[in-house]
Amino acid sequence: MSGGVSRRGALTFFGILALAMVALVVFRGTDDQRFIRSAAEMEAFARTMRDGERLGPRTVGGMKFEQVRRERGVVVFQRGERLFSPYGYAWSPQGDPFRLLEDVEWSEDHVDHYFEHLEGAFYSWDGRR
Repeated sequence: MSGGVSRRGALTFFGILALAMVALVVFRGTDDQRFIRSAAEMEAFARTMRDGERLGPRTVGGMKFEQVRRERGVVVFQRGERLFSPYGYAWSPQGDPFRLLEDVEWSEDHVDHYFEHLEGAFYSWDGRR
């Protein structure tokens, strides 16, 4: 009988794991769709910012951001934090934002920047502490 309970427990575990993975893909897809619809307004907004400017919470192109800042021509749109690490998008018309920001300190806590090219001058951004 314990074999049946184990099997049921394993099936329940894998069922929950599968649902969590599907939810992750669905929510990620939602964010990607919002980005696609918002990219033109984000770029227009980024072009108005001055270097060194840091702005608090705001909505740009239908997406909510905790902070938007411009450093060395790169505009980072911070969506939020996951596991105490910031994430969002970067607009970098001069190319690879990692090269441009590698020695910039964002806060008192050191943040390593990771970028993945999306389209045009846009990149996804993760800052890991």
